[in-house]
Amino acid sequence: MDPYYRQVYDYVPTQNTNTNFRPAPRAMPMDYQRMAHQNNPAMNVLTSIFSAIMYLFSSTSVLLSRVTQPPPMTQSLNYNMPPAIEFHPGLLGKTEEWKDNEWNKWLGNIEVEWNEFYSTIENEKMKWLVGKEKDWNDFIKFMESKWMHYHENLENIKSDILKKSLTLDENEWKEWMTTEGKELMEKDWKNWINDNESYLDVWSVKEWLKWKNQRIVTWIMTDWKCEEDKYWSKWEESWARSVNLQDRANWLNWRERLNKEMVQWNSWVMNKEQYIRENRSNNWSKWKNDKQIMFNLWMESFINSWIREKQWFIWVKERNHHFSRAKYVTYK
Repeated sequence: MDPYYRQVYDYVPTQNTNTNFRPAPRAMPMDYQRMAHQNNPAMNVLTSIFSAIMYLFSSTSVLLSRVTQPPPMTQSLNYNMPPAIEFHPGLLGKTEEWKDNEWNKWLGNIEVEWNEFYSTIENEKMKWLVGKEKDWNDFIKFMESKWMHYHENLENIKSDILKKSLTLDENEWKEWMTTEGKELMEKDWKNWINDNESYLDVWSVKEWLKWKNQRIVTWIMTDWKCEEDKYWSKWEESWARSVNLQDRANWLNWRERLNKEMVQWNSWVMNKEQYIRENRSNNWSKWKNDKQIMFNLWMESFINSWIREKQWFIWVKERNHHFSRAKYVTYK
């Protein structure tokens, strides 16, 4: 079935599938017909009169058939037109200028709300930093405990210092602690500070994304805008969009306005995100720098104390005890 007939006209041309047709009767030879008419004049007159009467009847029937019968395919041309789309009464009389002004007013209000949001975020960061003071003290206690005693991670250090411990003297231990040992402690510090900084960044980004998404939704869900978007979405799905030129012009205005709003909103968001990056919590940066200085002072003091008290003896003793206990558990 041709889809053109099926979809547009809802009509399929009739095809004669009957192959049992009767052949036309064989025509009389022309010479025999001519001889018959010449030999019978009366027959010629009757034949002429009969032919005239039949022509009259046949012509009349054709004329009447054209008047009384519908033209072919009249039914098939009555395809279903899409129903008219009702334009919401509240949108009548709202000009493009009025809609642009509404958008600009909304953007102005968002700018005010942004300043309030940013202040709130900075205040929350300050509260978080106050809580970090206790975490800082806990971190220093953890570092003291870790480096005053043996732990299994020391088995993975690149110099393999503990396996050589029986042959090392005091100067070699001092050299190791002020070089590789110091690097390992600095690595612990960087990991701790990076974890906290990542947490702060992730929290800030989540709050920002949630806030900006909530703001744009307030614009999208404005009553008159919802009705307008709903109307044009239906219009785009209908065939009627190619008929009314005024509707098409209004639709183009709507699409152009949506694109303009999207560009302006994305530009506004990018500017704010750049501002956030460039002003990335000055309070946090100051706190981190202050704690870096304090950590360096603590580390120098700790290393000196570790060397002075010959803490490597404690390491070796605790390591031997660890492996002896491991062997005992294995054999048991």
